[in-house]
Amino acid sequence: MPKTALISDIHGNIDALESALADIDQQGITEILCLGDIVGYGAAPAECLRLVRERCSIILMGNHEAYTLLELEGLNLSARVLSGIRHTQNQITPEDVVWIRNLPLSSKLHGFTIVHASLDRPETFGYLLDDPEANAHFPQQETPVCFYGHTHKPAIALQYTDKIRWGIPGEGELLLDLSKKCAINVGSVGQPRDGSSRVTYGIYDTGATSFTLRRVSYDIQKAAQRILDVGLPEENAERLFDGM
Repeated sequence: MPKTALISDIHGNIDALESALADIDQQGITEILCLGDIVGYGAAPAECLRLVRERCSIILMGNHEAYTLLELEGLNLSARVLSGIRHTQNQITPEDVVWIRNLPLSSKLHGFTIVHASLDRPETFGYLLDDPEANAHFPQQETPVCFYGHTHKPAIALQYTDKIRWGIPGEGELLLDLSKKCAINVGSVGQPRDGSSRVTYGIYDTGATSFTLRRVSYDIQKAAQRILDVGLPEENAERLFDGM
């Protein structure tokens, strides 16, 4: 298929995920790739896992999936992260744990690469936010285009011979120059942090070599109430409204 949908950072937000998938279906896109962080923070990790497994052809491990495989005592993580992981561990099945353990960290297909965080030691889930991080990432990128998530903020980094140029993709089709390597952050489905509270995901058209950022409204109040109902931190619910 010439068009591929790229979703990332769902974080247990089943209402946001269902809205993203409905929008993808309305556009007739059948190939969906998940860049990781299906669980954590939100109220419905098991439901999100099941739906992602049903709908996505490739699913990557994010740092929150990696956390679910660990003993949490002594980990240097914030209380709201730990509470979300404990909730996930209590909700998922032993079969889910085995499945998570076998998720890949990155993948290449259709001439592009996908990763949750950075291709520089992807198992460490480092960020891709500035020039030094981009300069560590790009030597590991073997394709012209790489899609990633992790920061919850849409972004694009272009590798020039003498510098890295950064930008923010708008809500329209962006034609890509494949003569330069680029890394594109597709944003977050379940917990955007760029000032928009809407579901955010990306579409790559391999025929036109273009990227489109999609933003979709959903029932935030319902998602927030789910978080409160299962006893997760109030902050996890409040930040859905702020997009921060």
